[in-house]
Amino acid sequence: MPKRDIRMSAKEIDDFLSHCEVVAVGAVDADGWPTATLSHCEFRNGALLLRLDPTDPVAVSASATQQLCCVADEHPTYYEIRGVILHGRPNFFDESVHVDIERRSGFDFGKLKR
Repeated sequence: MPKRDIRMSAKEIDDFLSHCEVVAVGAVDADGWPTATLSHCEFRNGALLLRLDPTDPVAVSASATQQLCCVADEHPTYYEIRGVILHGRPNFFDESVHVDIERRSGFDFGKLKR
C-alpha cells in the first residue's frame, strides 16, 4: 500500500504559524551538542519573530553559528496532530529575534482520514 501524503503546503504552514504562540527553538552549542528552549513567537507576513533573551544559551549558540531551528506542533487528537519545522538564520535586536526562514516543512495527520 502506498504511503499517504501528509505534507502541508506553504499556505497551510503559514496558516498554522499565524495561530502559533510558542515554539521550541534549538541550536547547536560550541561543543556540538543540541540545546533548546521555548519561546513566544509571532508570525506575520512570512516573518517569524521570537522573544529570546540574548544571554539564553540557545541565543548565544544561534548567534555563534548563525543557524537555528524552530519546531511547533498541536495535537488535540491523533487525527489532528500537525507540526511545522523551520530552519533559518537569526537576526538579534534587543530581546527579539527575527528569523530569516531558509527551509520549512510541515505535516498534518488529518490528511490520513481524507
